[in-house]
Amino acid sequence: MADLVWPAGLVPYKTMFYLQPHVGGSESPLTRTRKVYGLSAPRWIARLTFRAGHGYEEVGTGPQAADPAFAAARLDALIAEMEGGLYKIRFHDFRRPRPQHWLTSYNTAVAAAPVAAGATSIPIFIGNGKVGPSIGDYIGGDGRPHLVTGVMPLVGGMTAIAPASGIVTATFKPPLSAPIASGAPIEMVEVTGRFELTNADAGQNESEVGTPTEYVLDFVEVLP
Repeated sequence: MADLVWPAGLVPYKTMFYLQPHVGGSESPLTRTRKVYGLSAPRWIARLTFRAGHGYEEVGTGPQAADPAFAAARLDALIAEMEGGLYKIRFHDFRRPRPQHWLTSYNTAVAAAPVAAGATSIPIFIGNGKVGPSIGDYIGGDGRPHLVTGVMPLVGGMTAIAPASGIVTATFKPPLSAPIASGAPIEMVEVTGRFELTNADAGQNESEVGTPTEYVLDFVEVLP
């Protein structure tokens, strides 16, 4: 079944979007020494909160797609389409849809060699002197978001500026889930993940007539 695409103009007023590590371990009952070990399936967790109105449209005034006064009807329809997580949907972190540095070059590609699944760093070709990703930006290319944790060559503490080779290197979490071919484009704008609702009752929408409805939608990433 095809994934749903998040509707344009439907934006939460609060967003939680974070990477949940996958770890195991044990604690000694005698010394309370804890052993922690890493496992292989970190995933993104998201919560989107809306304050949406139940407006109505006068005949002949046109669609009210982006008007929050009409958002409740669109949310009701979207939640119905997701069927409690049966149908998956793609969306990005609404708080950081684009790179933080306004001069960041979006025309980026993987440098000469392909990057294997499981990698946590990637060489990116952007061109001599161009601005690369910053620490905390999202990048993609394998169908899920990756949070940049380091960039080289580093300039100004957070951002990479390409040297004569035109190549910068970004380290990130989580590891790649699929290989990325040399020359393949790197996503840097509205990098989406594939999510499913965690609650079949997400569509609960009790409110006073004429007042906004608060929706809290909890999602978990569907791992490749």
